[in-house]
Amino acid sequence: MVRKALLIVVFTGAVLAQNAHLSASEYRGVTHPSPTVAPKLAETASLASDDPVLSVHGVCREEENKSISADDCTLGVSRQQFEDLMSILSPGGQVTPEMKQHVAKTYAELIALDGAARELGLDNSPQYQTTMRWLEAKTLADLLRRRLEKESSWVSEAEIGAYYRKQLPRFEEVRIRRLVLPKSNLTVGAPQKVELDAQRIAAELRERAAHGEDMDQLQREGYQALGFRGLPPATDIGIRRKANLPSEAGEEIFSLRPGDVSKVENETYSFVIYKVEAKSRPSQERVKDEIIREIAKEKLERALKNITGQVRADLNEQYFGTASTE
Repeated sequence: MVRKALLIVVFTGAVLAQNAHLSASEYRGVTHPSPTVAPKLAETASLASDDPVLSVHGVCREEENKSISADDCTLGVSRQQFEDLMSILSPGGQVTPEMKQHVAKTYAELIALDGAARELGLDNSPQYQTTMRWLEAKTLADLLRRRLEKESSWVSEAEIGAYYRKQLPRFEEVRIRRLVLPKSNLTVGAPQKVELDAQRIAAELRERAAHGEDMDQLQREGYQALGFRGLPPATDIGIRRKANLPSEAGEEIFSLRPGDVSKVENETYSFVIYKVEAKSRPSQERVKDEIIREIAKEKLERALKNITGQVRADLNEQYFGTASTE
């Protein structure tokens, strides 16, 4: 229903404002091919922006001469108008021939329903007026947001360089191994005893890891000591940034040098030991796309805040059952 409503607002409004209803003899003198024959790519590419791509017949207005046959009342839609519509219905997305055909067929149906609704005077109803105010505001807001997104997406090399230098610690990476001992094992012993055993074993394994013993072997021994069956997960968890790690552990890990081992971290479900294998700072070129996305996002947020920052809504608490929002 929302999709159809938007089609009426955007498509019907734009087209009807620019195209009067024409009789078949007046309609640009164009002979239309059979809709069952798909145009060749070369023919499609040769169409001018104002060439008609859709003709809807039988759309006579009430005030038009009733002696005119319904088949002689035709509404034309140009290639530019139709492509403008598709860019709204599918912003930034790929438009397939099937999508275009579906919209064209839907449009013809909407025109018929639109005419019938107007004959009943529904366009003068309070419901229609309220709906149109909402859809108009929503459509304009969406169009504005898309324009702001496009404007915000342009980022200069100078902005990229400045952001990279300022945020360099954010991009730092470590390659780490992680030894994990669960605090509970439902198949053995009392829960409190299992947790105490896991804490004790983790402290012992941490000392051995600090002396260079293999982390995978240490984890296997820890799982066996706690009564777990099967193989534990591998300790190599690859490259991480500080933001990808628990906050407290991240601070400590990034203060370590390659080869160093963290203290035993008491996390929610496990005792964890981290070992730093390497540290690196990616080049500006490597993180360029990420920086562009971040800068564009910040620009968009500032632009939206400049528009909406001074707006606030006071809700009637008796009606909404909540305090006012700002």
